Amino acid sequence: MTLTKPDHMSGGVPFARPGVAYTLRNALYLSLTNECNATPLTRTRGPGFTMPSHSGFVQLSGAEPTANELARVVDAFYARDDLTIASSGESDPGVVFAGYGEPLLRAERLCEAVREIRQLRHGVALRANTNGLVDATVAGMLADAGVRAITVALNASNPEEYERVMAPVGGRGFTDVLEFIQAAVEAGIEVEGTCVRTPGVDTAATRRLAMALGCVDFREREYFK
Repeated sequence: MTLTKPDHMSGGVPFARPGVAYTLRNALYLSLTNECNATPLTRTRGPGFTMPSHSGFVQLSGAEPTANELARVVDAFYARDDLTIASSGESDPGVVFAGYGEPLLRAERLCEAVREIRQLRHGVALRANTNGLVDATVAGMLADAGVRAITVALNASNPEEYERVMAPVGGRGFTDVLEFIQAAVEAGIEVEGTCVRTPGVDTAATRRLAMALGCVDFREREYFK
């Protein structure tokens, strides 16, 4: 893979293959896969939701990125001449593992990438955005690799609402998300819970559930009709 240094921030991430990386609010987002085990998080935002065109967000094409490729993209991002944020500083929103697919379906690769990124850019904040529909032991893997924060799309306060909104496949469901959040909290990871204001979903009850599970923060996301 050849990395080229961009001239400016707009238009996505020129030094990454299409679909591997995109930017939002100065943060670098990395996609590991298009594979989903529930409604993709972008689609839970409603039929009217679209990613900002300037972000450079597209689905992955070609092979899924290796850990080394992801680490090199991060290194190139922070090596940019026009970067206005200070790497490893409080103004740096960091790197987020999130794309069209569920990143924790590639948990081993994500953890490998985290270790390689740590070697190149030690102080960069790393976060994973997930639906939490994975085995609870994945939380320990993330913590051991050096992930200190995750955002979990809880999106409902009961199994019925969750099934309607997320439509999980593969045998996992609402209970698995709760167990994953608890495991992440116990592993020392800061967990932010989120919920889209989907019609019919009790966001207040979802907030109470998230905080009861040990989330340090909770955020409601707008629903686009």
